[in-house]
Amino acid sequence: MRQVVVLEEDSAVIRLFKALANPVRATIIHRLTQGSADVTELVELTGVSQPLVSHHLRVLREAHLVEARRDGRRQSYSIIDQHVAHIVLDAIKHTKEHDHDCHH
Repeated sequence: MRQVVVLEEDSAVIRLFKALANPVRATIIHRLTQGSADVTELVELTGVSQPLVSHHLRVLREAHLVEARRDGRRQSYSIIDQHVAHIVLDAIKHTKEHDHDCHH
């Protein structure tokens, strides 16, 4: 039997889920599962201001979920690795498959 680890408030796992708990950040991550995007596209997608999208991208970078790449004047964002995509896509799939009003 594996030993159970008690996750502290400041653990990397808790920080990861806190970063994903915001609807704008979750939307950004979901979009990035399809490939990289720049801030302009993310602003159009989320409907929030450019400074607010930039703030959310900073939170996602600090949580080690996304990375930025500069291509000339354009900065493009992408998911750091496929584990991040799996977390989000599996969560979406799970919620579509299960009725969370049931008691199981």
